[in-house]
Amino acid sequence: MTSSEKSTRILVIVPAFNEEKSVVSVAKAARDAYDHVDVLVVNDKSTDETEDLLRKNDIHYLSLPINLGIGGAVQSGFIFAERNNYDIAVQVDGDGQHPPEQIPLLIEPILKDGVDFVIGSRYLQKSQIVSSLARRFGGGMLATFIWLNTRKKVTDPTSGFRAYNQRAIKFLSRNYPQEYPEPISVIELLDCGFKLVEIPVKMKEREFGQSSITGANTFFYMLKVMFAIIIAKLRRGGSYA
Repeated sequence: MTSSEKSTRILVIVPAFNEEKSVVSVAKAARDAYDHVDVLVVNDKSTDETEDLLRKNDIHYLSLPINLGIGGAVQSGFIFAERNNYDIAVQVDGDGQHPPEQIPLLIEPILKDGVDFVIGSRYLQKSQIVSSLARRFGGGMLATFIWLNTRKKVTDPTSGFRAYNQRAIKFLSRNYPQEYPEPISVIELLDCGFKLVEIPVKMKEREFGQSSITGANTFFYMLKVMFAIIIAKLRRGGSYA
């Protein structure tokens, strides 16, 4: 690690809602993944033992007074990162699917190539096989829609395993979508000229709980995302503050 990398301030943002079975191990793994990294768990008004476990394990956390959902929780992390002058923010889900040990690979394009944000993709270079036909079809449909809007290829627009530089942090602290934040934020960042790089990652199987994006729900989820993107663009009138 170079001296400039050592001086880079990095914050790992872990949104968590009722993740008592996994969030502590995720936070500890993220803390150990890279030297001089800080971890902030954003506790989105959990009703289980999430907050107590974070406190007992001496993990830094921010508890929201009301449940804001994934968009509000992650945006709270961006606001914290901007106000505390972090150079890079890394988003890692609290359910254990994202591999914290790959955080160094995620931030490398920002440190060395000057890109604005990086997405860990399950589909780039066939790094992970997703067996669900509905999920593959839905993901391909959404990726095509993003390409038509931005002329940029994004293989995994719903991935929440990401890293952002300081310029992107500032933008997202003000403009992060509350609904379907992962795919919509990709379009908004690309529309505003932010440079994206995807890297191949292999995500872990969900140990606890179940994704809501399964089966026929996948198709309807993608349709709702595309509709939300159109509405967001119309509301903003093609410009961003």
